[in-house]
Amino acid sequence: MKLSASIWACVLALFIAGWRSIQLYRSSTAVLSPNALKDGSTLPSEIHPPRRYSKDIDEDDIMKDNTEKLFYFVQISDLHLSKFRSHGYTNHFLHFLQSILPTMSPEFVVVTGDLTDAKDAKAIKTGQYKEEWEMYKEAVQQGSLGIPWYDMKGNHDSFNLASHNASTDLYRDYGKSAKLLENEGIYSWDIVKPFGKYRFVVADATPKRGPARPLNFFGYLTSAAMNKLEEAILTPELYNHTFMFSHYPTTTMIFGESARGHSYKDLSHRLSVYFCGHLHRLVAGLGDVLKRYNYGTDHLELELADMKDHGAFRIVAVDHDMITFVDAELPIDQIQDDDKVLELPPDKRVPWPKPITTPPVVIITNPKDARYLLADKEPYHLPKRSTHIRFLVFSDAVPQRLRIRILVDEKRHPFPAKFVGTKELPLWVSEWDPNDFDDMESHVIRIEAEYDGTGEATTMFRMDSMRLSIAGGFGEWLIGAHMSYLLRTLSLFGIFVMVLLLLGPPLYRGIWNKDQGRIASSLLCKIHEIDQYPTCGPFDFVQRQVLLWLLRFMQLGHDQPAIWYTTFYYLMILLMLPWFQAEFIPSGATDAERYGLFYIWGLAFGNDWVPLADSWKYAFTQLVFDLGVFLLLFAWRATEAVDLHCRGSYKGRQQKRQLNEHAWFKGLEVIYWLWRMSQHITLGSFYGGLYPTLILNVWTWWLLFVGAMLLQGKGGLFSKKRQRIPIVVPGCAGCSRDAS
Repeated sequence: MKLSASIWACVLALFIAGWRSIQLYRSSTAVLSPNALKDGSTLPSEIHPPRRYSKDIDEDDIMKDNTEKLFYFVQISDLHLSKFRSHGYTNHFLHFLQSILPTMSPEFVVVTGDLTDAKDAKAIKTGQYKEEWEMYKEAVQQGSLGIPWYDMKGNHDSFNLASHNASTDLYRDYGKSAKLLENEGIYSWDIVKPFGKYRFVVADATPKRGPARPLNFFGYLTSAAMNKLEEAILTPELYNHTFMFSHYPTTTMIFGESARGHSYKDLSHRLSVYFCGHLHRLVAGLGDVLKRYNYGTDHLELELADMKDHGAFRIVAVDHDMITFVDAELPIDQIQDDDKVLELPPDKRVPWPKPITTPPVVIITNPKDARYLLADKEPYHLPKRSTHIRFLVFSDAVPQRLRIRILVDEKRHPFPAKFVGTKELPLWVSEWDPNDFDDMESHVIRIEAEYDGTGEATTMFRMDSMRLSIAGGFGEWLIGAHMSYLLRTLSLFGIFVMVLLLLGPPLYRGIWNKDQGRIASSLLCKIHEIDQYPTCGPFDFVQRQVLLWLLRFMQLGHDQPAIWYTTFYYLMILLMLPWFQAEFIPSGATDAERYGLFYIWGLAFGNDWVPLADSWKYAFTQLVFDLGVFLLLFAWRATEAVDLHCRGSYKGRQQKRQLNEHAWFKGLEVIYWLWRMSQHITLGSFYGGLYPTLILNVWTWWLLFVGAMLLQGKGGLFSKKRQRIPIVVPGCAGCSRDAS
C-alpha cells in the first residue's frame, strides 16, 4: 500500500472531523436528552390505553334524534396580525370574530400560533411590534363573546427574542394563555360532561432563543418540556379522548425524550388527534390535504390552513365519541380590502370592518368520514346501529329559514331533515336505515344548507368500519415525512458522497498500487468500446455516463489539485467548525444575546445551543447549490471531448466539444455563481450585513475561490484553450486502426 503524505493527512483530517462532529452533535442535542436516569418505571408498551368500546351498546348509546353526547370546539391558526399589511391579515381575523364566531357557541376556541406577523414593511427585518399585539389582545377581549379562548406562540411570535423572559417577548403581556405557558410551554385543561371526560393539551415548541427570520422555521421540545408533556398525557385516569395542539406539524419538529425514556411516538398512543397549523397550505395546491393517519399509534394529525390569506377555520365535533371536523373559509370575495391598514385608535376600540353575509357551515357527525376513522379509540360500530343522520348547521338564519338538501350517492335522501337542536347545539337529523348501505362498498353523503349562499359538507362512509385512504398525495406524505430528520440525513449523506468521490480515487490507487495513467486508459478503453459497439436501449448511455464520471473524479485530484484539496478540507471545516457568525437576535441586550455561531449541528450562543433543524435546511441547500453543483462542474472539466471519443468512431472524427466547453455555457456558469452570491448577500441583510455575517463566513471565501476558478481555472472563461490531438488509448482497437 502506497499512500502519499498528503493523503495520509487527509485521512487524519477526516478522522478528526468525525470525532469532532460526534462531540458537536452531543452538545447541540443535550437539551433534548433526559437529565435523569431512565428508571424503567413506565415502559412504552404500558402506555397504550385499553380499548374502551365494545360492540355491546346500551339504548342511550344509539345515535338518534337528540343532542345528547355531543359538543364541539373551534380551531384557527396563523392570524399574522400586521401593522404594515392590509389584505387579509388583521382584516380576516376581525371578520372571523364579527361574522363567524357569533353564529356558533363552541366549548372553546384554540389559536395554534402565529398570532402576529412580526415582519417590517419590506418583510426583511423581524421584530415584535406592540401595535400588533395590542390589536390581538383587544380584538379577543371585545370580540370573543365570553367564549373560553386558548392560544400559543408560533415561530413568528418568537422572531428576534433573546429568551422567553425577554422584555421584547410581548406574548407575556398580550397572549391570552401567557400564564399557562410558563410551565415549560405545556398546559392542559379538561372538559367534563355527563357522558365522559376529555383532555386538551397545548405544547409551545417555539425556540427558547428565537432568531430573526429566516432561520426560525422549525420547532423543538426539550427533555424538560417532554417531562411536562408526559405528565399531561400519561395521566392515571383514562379520558374518552385526548387532543393535542401545537403550532408546528410534527414533520417540522424535533422531540426530546422524557426522563422516563418516552418519545413523542410513545406518548401519541394516548392521543386521538394532533392539531396544528404553520404550513399555510404550501403553494400550487401541494398542501391542500395536510392530514394523515398514523397506523402505529391510531391517531390523526390535522394541519389547518391560515387565517391570514385563506380565512380558514375548523370546527371539531365529538358526537358519541366519534370525532368529526370541517375546514371552512371566510367568503373572501365579499371582503373589501381598501389598502388601509387597520390600527387601534387611542380609545382602544377595535375598528370592526363592515359585517359580511356568510353561507351556512355544515358538519356531518353521523356517519363519520371513513378516511379519519380511529379504530381503537372510537366506537366505530355506532353508525351502523344509528337511527338518524346527524349534522350541525351554523348560520345567522333561524332554522325555519334554512333549506336543507341531503344527497346520498348523488340521490335525494327520501326522509326530510328536522331541526332538533338548540342555538348552542344547532343539530339537524334525518331518519335513515344504515343497513341499506351495509354492502361492503364506499358511499358519499352530501348535505347542502342554503341561506344567503349555500354551504355544504361531504363525507365518504362505509358501514363495515373499513378505513379509507386519505389520498392526500404530497401533502399527506410531507406531514408524515419528519423533515427535520430527513434534512439531516440528506445533508450528512451529501457530505459523505462528496468525501467518497474525492478521497476514494487516491485511496484506491494507493491501496491497490494502481497507476493513474493505467486507470484512465482502462476507463477510456471501455468508453471507446461503447462508442464502437453500441447496443439497443438506454443501457449504453447509462453505462457510459457512469464510466465518464468515474474517470472525471479519478482525474480531478491529478488534473486540478488546488480544487481537490480546497474542496476536501472545506468539507472537513463544514463538519467541525462554525460556518459563520451573525447577529441572529438583534433585540438582545448584550452581544452574547445578539451574536451566535452557525454550525451544521445548530446555533450556538456561547455554551447554549439552539437545536433548530433550520441549520439542516440551510445546510442542505448550501451543500447542493453552492458545493455540489460547483464540484460537478469542476469534475466535468477534468475530461475533454477529444479524449472521450474513439479516433476510429464517427463522433471521434467529428471532434465535437463537451457541453461545458462552449463559451455560452461558461457564461451560464458565471450567471449561476452571481445568483448564488446574491443569495449569500441576502443572508447578510437579515443578520447584520457585511460584518460579521459575510466577512466571518466560510461560504464567502468558498464562493470567491469558486469564482476565481470559474474564470481562470482549467477550462475557465478566460483560460486559453489548448489544441490537442486525440490520444491513442492502449487496448482500443478503433484508436489503433486510426493511428495506423
